[in-house]
Amino acid sequence: MEQKAIYELLAEHLGAAALGFTEEGVEAYADIEPAKIADAAAFLKDDERLQFNQLMCLSGIDWDGLDENGKGKSVAILGYTDEGQPETSDHISVGDFGVAYHLYSHNLKHKFTMRVRVTREVAAVPTVINVWTTAGWHEREAWDLVGIRFEGHPDLRRMLLDDDWEGHPLRKDYQMPSMYQTVPMSGKNLIKSPFPETPPAVAPAPPASPGDDKPEGGE
Repeated sequence: MEQKAIYELLAEHLGAAALGFTEEGVEAYADIEPAKIADAAAFLKDDERLQFNQLMCLSGIDWDGLDENGKGKSVAILGYTDEGQPETSDHISVGDFGVAYHLYSHNLKHKFTMRVRVTREVAAVPTVINVWTTAGWHEREAWDLVGIRFEGHPDLRRMLLDDDWEGHPLRKDYQMPSMYQTVPMSGKNLIKSPFPETPPAVAPAPPASPGDDKPEGGE
């Protein structure tokens, strides 16, 4: 089924909580009222016409620098200088956060993408773990790196970073640390490979063919 037709079925179910469908850009997607995302997920999975039994990916988004229509310039994530020191900025992030849900139906072989948008002050959406259990991992990663809370998640804790790590590294206003647990954090690129150099392997000479040692013109 085409994504626009899928959206029309979803909009019939959600009513005003279906905020719109966008076909331009890299991929088509539906905007959903955040409070209704779990309802939308359950409908897309359970309706026999749709059968979205797989959550392929759930991604946290920091839209800082972009308006509601996607216009503007995305703010770059801070890293380290060439000298290995954390980059700093006076920029104060004000852009919204978002979550994108990429779905697939194995039975019907169609795809669909949903998005929700919340302010930085809220930074929370309902979990969809009761619809797709794999969301448990995806939501933990989005919390860990972007700092979006998923209300109702039974075990929302960091997944990639240690529990005592401060901040969320994929936020546009995050500044990398210069020290972690008394260990200096250097962002310098490696000038030389830390691994010992090994000479390139030399292919053995092919075995001589019979008659190779005969003089030229000999029989």
